[in-house]
Amino acid sequence: MKKFVKVYNDIMTYIALVCLLGFVISVLIQVFSRTFLPFFPSWTEEAARYLFIYMVAFGGSVAVRKNEYVGVEILSDMLPEKAQRILKIAILIALAVFSGYVLINSTMGFALIKYRMVSTAMQIPMQYVYGSLLVFFGLLVFSYILEIILVLTKQDTRE
Repeated sequence: MKKFVKVYNDIMTYIALVCLLGFVISVLIQVFSRTFLPFFPSWTEEAARYLFIYMVAFGGSVAVRKNEYVGVEILSDMLPEKAQRILKIAILIALAVFSGYVLINSTMGFALIKYRMVSTAMQIPMQYVYGSLLVFFGLLVFSYILEIILVLTKQDTRE
């Protein structure tokens, strides 16, 4: 299980890094062309926005696994170890259920309905943009389930 979780984290990290690199390149092209050229490509702003959205989508699951989301632990640290584990599992279950709820509603509300629309500058179908909701919340649900399993089996794979 530890090896699977490590490979999963590595894959999500690399995909998020590729999106970050594309985002930075797109912004640099935009800044350079607006500063030094008489014209600028219109697609760079949209590309930067969409790459940023997908970077957050893939990076979110890594944040769950590395416990990097903001949390208040002052009260839970006062509890005995068994109560801490129970509280952590309850919180993870609540977060997984909430993410699953948003996943189901975002599928019908955005990703499937917007298939006819295209973006203004890049002319790509908006279903790929709104599909980031499916990716983000799907990966969150999967990551929370992995985390619940690891807490129940008392395995810690944090790096």
